[in-house]
Amino acid sequence: MSTTPAISEPILLPFEDKNLREPYREYFTTKRKNYQAVVRDVPELWDCFLRLDEIWARDLDQMQIVTEKERPLLIAMFGRSHAQFRIAFELGFSTAIGEAWNVMRSAIDTAVVAHKIYREPNLMPVWLRKDDGKAERRAYKQAFEENKKESLFPAKHGLAELHKFYRDYSEWGTRASFGAAAMRLTIQPIPNGQHWNRTYLEIDPKRVAAFLYQMLEASGLVEAACFNCFENRLRLDSDLVDMRRNFAKCQAETATVINQILNA
Repeated sequence: MSTTPAISEPILLPFEDKNLREPYREYFTTKRKNYQAVVRDVPELWDCFLRLDEIWARDLDQMQIVTEKERPLLIAMFGRSHAQFRIAFELGFSTAIGEAWNVMRSAIDTAVVAHKIYREPNLMPVWLRKDDGKAERRAYKQAFEENKKESLFPAKHGLAELHKFYRDYSEWGTRASFGAAAMRLTIQPIPNGQHWNRTYLEIDPKRVAAFLYQMLEASGLVEAACFNCFENRLRLDSDLVDMRRNFAKCQAETATVINQILNA
């Protein structure tokens, strides 16, 4: 997989060509070329992304009519996670991996909070009133931030595996950690010292493929949390059930492709 493909057609639209200037122009065009290269060279990953997006959108469309008072908030929160998932994959396929991780971390956070409110509807006013005063803020922290792993990622609800992604994306995508900064640094010795170069985009095709597949796994778990909250209604949609079954099959096949890329 090459991240610098030969592009026969102009990479920029006319208004972009007119308004972009260096150094941002080079960054913008490289990002778009990388996007095309990844979609071209790992179409299985792109197909999985589109399948999951279709499933998630259908989940939310099926929940447009609700009667339970807490459901509109949950639907809005999972809708936000879906929007963040889309942005994360746009960034990921553009090889802006660290930035994609940052958005994915937020998507996970929103979803697991929504799932907790689903499990404990009495916490909805606690979440809604968290900015109303000191007492309300304390109640929110106690409900949603203390013992976060056990509270927001309980294994009995199938969320424990998601915590691994949340932890990693927090460390590598959100926090100002040395490891996250070092991912974009190349250091070369020169006669009078060292040359430090900062890159904004991932340049290793194998790492791109591996990171994107991991994001796909995480996103599938977030969609599953959404489905779980509304399963009583969503499982009545036989087409949706088939879509989810076919996605699981395609994801397994894509895992084989990614392993072949990594071992080539």
